[in-house]
Amino acid sequence: MDKNALSDDRLLLQQIAEGHEKAFAVLVSRYWNNIYGQALTYLKSSHQAQDIVQEVFIKIWEKRETLPQIERFDSFLFITARNHIISELRKKLANPLDPDVVDVYKEERVVPDQQLSFKQLQQHLKTAVELLPQQQKTAFLLSRDEGLSYEAIAAQMNLSRETVKKHIGRSLNFLRTYMRTHAEVNLTIFFIILLNSVKF
Repeated sequence: MDKNALSDDRLLLQQIAEGHEKAFAVLVSRYWNNIYGQALTYLKSSHQAQDIVQEVFIKIWEKRETLPQIERFDSFLFITARNHIISELRKKLANPLDPDVVDVYKEERVVPDQQLSFKQLQQHLKTAVELLPQQQKTAFLLSRDEGLSYEAIAAQMNLSRETVKKHIGRSLNFLRTYMRTHAEVNLTIFFIILLNSVKF
């Protein structure tokens, strides 16, 4: 994000902290699509993604007095949305009737000492990321670790937005396949690991 955008965000955040609803509406309009796209990528449900966006902005409004203290609002927003997405994915795991996780209950149960620890699963993911072609890897990490939009990644990598979108889509497909093959995790568990993973 350039300096002008950062300055503009800071002004909006100050106005929102003072209770200006119009400034809040501008902020929502500016970042709605970014959060929605992030949520849709992991939840695969337009309805749930919209719910996440609403929850995120409700939380921001409720905590508006603290907004001027935030240095990088785009990063703060990415982390806030990520936490809400993780919470939603965990709800899916807790619901055995959810179609995304019902396959787990159809599989033969694994005894505790055969199960991979969360740290081991993260290591599998790290290994998989290292196997990605360089541009896919770079685009994926800029999106996941820094919360950059497709447009920001495209500018940084000197690529088109569509090329970045393809790189990230292909990287996610590869990582899902790798984790299913090498760690035997289902889709929902994969996304929780992906979102919780430390930066490489």
